Amino acid sequence: MIEKRTAAVVLRARPYGESDKIVTLLTRDWGKVTGIAKGAKRSQRRFVNVLDSFTHVQLYFRPSRGDDLAFIFRCDLIRNFRAPGQDLRRYAFASYITELIDVMIAGREAGTEAYTLLLAGLTTLEEQSVLSTIFLPAFTLLLLSSTGYQPNVTECQHCGVFIGANKGASVFSPSRGGLLCPRCHDHGGMTIHLSDDTVQALTASRTTPPEDFLRIATSLRTARETRAVVTSLLSRHLTRPLKSQAFLEQLEAFSDSHVDGPQGE
Repeated sequence: MIEKRTAAVVLRARPYGESDKIVTLLTRDWGKVTGIAKGAKRSQRRFVNVLDSFTHVQLYFRPSRGDDLAFIFRCDLIRNFRAPGQDLRRYAFASYITELIDVMIAGREAGTEAYTLLLAGLTTLEEQSVLSTIFLPAFTLLLLSSTGYQPNVTECQHCGVFIGANKGASVFSPSRGGLLCPRCHDHGGMTIHLSDDTVQALTASRTTPPEDFLRIATSLRTARETRAVVTSLLSRHLTRPLKSQAFLEQLEAFSDSHVDGPQGE
């Protein structure tokens, strides 16, 4: 098969043998690609400073057949996101979003939506001096939506009735993947009570460009409630625990005292 070219973001790389590396990338045109970069550990030309995590590259490769590794000819640097290497908190965030992409995306199933989202997340970490209270929950929500697990916030997931603004009375059922109307609160198992602002934020995620939604200003209450929603949904769809989650918990990255942004309720 002839050489292909596509833009990509490096998710992870590991040594293989004395001189090679196994690299996993999320590409714009080919979904998730895992390939072997021959001689990458010693390369002075084809792979210099382009196989680190969070790096945006132009990938030249030969696609694999079946479960075989792709063959990576070379990578040209497009952008090296430096902020994660200069700030521990942003490194934890970048590690989380890349690992989440890696776990949630299977092979070539990914379209450009996940690639665009990952770039928006890394760009926000690079360029935004003050991160939104909702950055990580927002990214997770958008990824859930792009992989078919978007929470339904318009119809009751038991009786199907349309749900409008309930002025703080909304109830979310993780097992049903959406809201329940007041008459059906007892038909969703464990539920999460959501404020009207949180429901509006969940609704806005459907129509707001990722780069804007990741920077949306919210209260700490909305950030907490959105985090509860996405955490409950992730627990049903992740195939393995995230190593970066433990790192985030050690840094208390999800706690209110370590999140910058608007402080009002």
